[in-house]
Amino acid sequence: MLIYCKDPNGLTGNERYDLNTSLSLFQNIKNHLPKSLNHQTIDIYLNGEKIDPLTFDLSRTATVFDKIVIVNRQQASTVVAIVVAVVAAVVAYALTPKPKVPNNSGEQKDSTNNKLTGQTNIARLYQAKPDIYGCVRSYPDIVNPAGSEYINNVKYIEHLFCVGVGYYEFDKFKYDQTLLDKIAGTAYTVYHPGDIIPVVRYQFPSAEVDGQELVPPNLSNEVLFEKAYKNLVGLKLKDDTVTMTLNSEDNVDYLFNLPKPVEIHFIVRATITTRSEKTYRGNVVYRATLMSTTIENNQPVLIANNVHRLRFEPKNGLIRKFTVDKTYVTVQHTGGVYTDAFILPEAGTEIWTDLVFQRGLKGDVLCQFVWWVIDDFGNEVPGTRETTLWGEWLDTYEPQSITVKIKPSRGKNKYALIIGRLNNGKSDLSDQVKVENVYIVDFDYNYRVKDTLIYVRTRATSQATSLKELKFNVEATRKTISYNRNTKQIDYTLKPSRSFADAVLHQFVAVFGRDPNELDLDSLYAIDEKLKSFNERLGYFDFSFDDIDVSLGQRIETICNAARVYVYRDGQKWRFARNEEKLRPVAMFNSLNLVKSDTGGTVQKKSSLPSTFDGVQVEYIDSSKDRPKGTDKKAYIDLRIVNNQIIKGCAFRPNKLQLSGCRNYEQAMNRAQLEIRRLIYERTLIEDEVINDANLVDKGDLVLWSDTYDETIVSGEIIRIENKTFYVDQELTLDPNKMYRVAITNKGGYPSNWINITSHNKNSFVADYADAYVANNIDIQCGSIFIITEIISEEPTEFILTKKQFNNGVYHVNLTNYDSRIYEYDRENGYFTE
Repeated sequence: MLIYCKDPNGLTGNERYDLNTSLSLFQNIKNHLPKSLNHQTIDIYLNGEKIDPLTFDLSRTATVFDKIVIVNRQQASTVVAIVVAVVAAVVAYALTPKPKVPNNSGEQKDSTNNKLTGQTNIARLYQAKPDIYGCVRSYPDIVNPAGSEYINNVKYIEHLFCVGVGYYEFDKFKYDQTLLDKIAGTAYTVYHPGDIIPVVRYQFPSAEVDGQELVPPNLSNEVLFEKAYKNLVGLKLKDDTVTMTLNSEDNVDYLFNLPKPVEIHFIVRATITTRSEKTYRGNVVYRATLMSTTIENNQPVLIANNVHRLRFEPKNGLIRKFTVDKTYVTVQHTGGVYTDAFILPEAGTEIWTDLVFQRGLKGDVLCQFVWWVIDDFGNEVPGTRETTLWGEWLDTYEPQSITVKIKPSRGKNKYALIIGRLNNGKSDLSDQVKVENVYIVDFDYNYRVKDTLIYVRTRATSQATSLKELKFNVEATRKTISYNRNTKQIDYTLKPSRSFADAVLHQFVAVFGRDPNELDLDSLYAIDEKLKSFNERLGYFDFSFDDIDVSLGQRIETICNAARVYVYRDGQKWRFARNEEKLRPVAMFNSLNLVKSDTGGTVQKKSSLPSTFDGVQVEYIDSSKDRPKGTDKKAYIDLRIVNNQIIKGCAFRPNKLQLSGCRNYEQAMNRAQLEIRRLIYERTLIEDEVINDANLVDKGDLVLWSDTYDETIVSGEIIRIENKTFYVDQELTLDPNKMYRVAITNKGGYPSNWINITSHNKNSFVADYADAYVANNIDIQCGSIFIITEIISEEPTEFILTKKQFNNGVYHVNLTNYDSRIYEYDRENGYFTE
């Protein structure tokens, strides 16, 4: 339920909406309140607890138990248009951090698509369907229990697998490492969303089956239960039926609880007369089928039919006649003839039984199948018992397996089944039959597919005999939407793609239903096009999101991280930039625009490798699609630092990075080379406060920053210009024996490239730059600002902006020193040279 309260007291009315349980919490809010809400003027309660919409993950699917209450505060008279964010703005200290590995909150939430070893097909109950991007070696989830049957003495196994949400292009269907086309008797069919599957079979085994033998009547002699009953009220034996009325005090729980019918022996005392007229007291043993147990006049009554006399005990000559003592009986529950009842676990329309003849079948076998409807407590529903006979005759010592199918007349119900062998068997066991499985089977007809499914049917071989070792896999490439920078239009035609940019767009728009105008698509696809022009593998994202707890923000961060791209929020806009070499700075922070406060100007320097790392290790997947001998297993890039040089090899204390979504060597090596150079060259971290000059600077931009208290760096304002001589607002104390350079801002606030100073005195310097300006105290209140530093300087002045936050009228910024040597590997391989 979604409740919108227009005021805290409900005086102006409430709006109530049912939640759509096929959509996320966020999408429900968006659909019912299309103008959206201002988080500063409302309170949101989810299931009784107040939440912050800027930090709480509203991307999970709504349930019938959820209750969302949105309350306007007193000052809110109308609903204003501002989006309720699913996630807060991405705040990171470094441009390419080591993000939390998605799906890694527990193996129970992770499919084997992203596992690097031990991949198998599993049934991930109550978990999110795989949301695959790029190309992965997919081990699809098992949708329902495997179906199996014997056809012409060959066992066939059927599986229905779920590859994931959306549409895919497939290649190389395999069991483990063997192509399905190479396995005889194997067939598969791919079903896309919207397709119709004519018949879906659901098959559930009975847990009671444990290879029970159907013992012939002449070989059944096991006694499972025996009890003598004295002082019988009555014992009536007529034709092939016996009725035993016991004493009300007799304990008959065992017999009453047995599923009926069941094979029993009963023994009565008798006075026996031989043909030689000798008389003695003995026992007469009968075999019978116990059909029912009832209570009449508070007295237990046992009724059995199929009564056959087996023998007299003891044997003393030929028997002429005998007289039964009707006050005493011993009842035995014997093994053989009929099995105990198999309780089927689900409701279904058919009962299938697998019978196996491990020593072949020389002769014939006749069996009776008896089934009945049971209630939720396992009790027989009166009047529902049915029977059928089944027989087979063969002349072979080869093992045989047969599936017997029964279609009860009662339709879809829960059933119990017993099986009995009616004819005698051979002592050499050449006609021995055992029950391998009993299944309840149900069918779904004309099923409309919601996700991409694959039906696989194969003969039972070493590849498919056990669910625990089922290794069906396929190379799956996601079909996504895309964007055209030239037309500024989204192409909604689904096409196979491994592009990280297409993954971001598809995830944001097609999956989460967000407005594409919230994405800076031009910058996103400019990066994508640039990567493709050099080496498109650097922009691949091959991954499977399998955990619903992974928020939209973390998904986008993970997608971008594989391509060395960072994402940040600029108001309500998601913007993108790549961590790569910068050609020129875009802003200058010096003494004129830095805020002199107690919290500004913090400098942190690293004098040694951070956290004592002496190398990096990048873990990725060695894709067979990108390398002919690829294993689709985990692989490593190991680099270490020796005497400030980078060499291949395992470090003693590596900075380990599991690069989610990376399945090719080039992308993994490119990232490893960046990370190891960051260890060497990123040594200075700055926290400072800047006035409005920081407004147009974005995360990842290159800026110039001067330490106000560093005597080797001079900064200030230009107050007068004569030709190439620049007069400044302070006295310059530059060493005449050293060479200096200067960076000067133009009217747009952009710093120049570094310019060598040819001469200088205490109040001016000479440099070749034509775009500087001075204040006129009318429309220009401040002239060009500058930073002067030695040409060869130990102190950095170029920094990358890694964080920006506006608070109390100033911008709090985090900076890390920029060193072009971090991108040496890029330049050496010609990736980003202009």
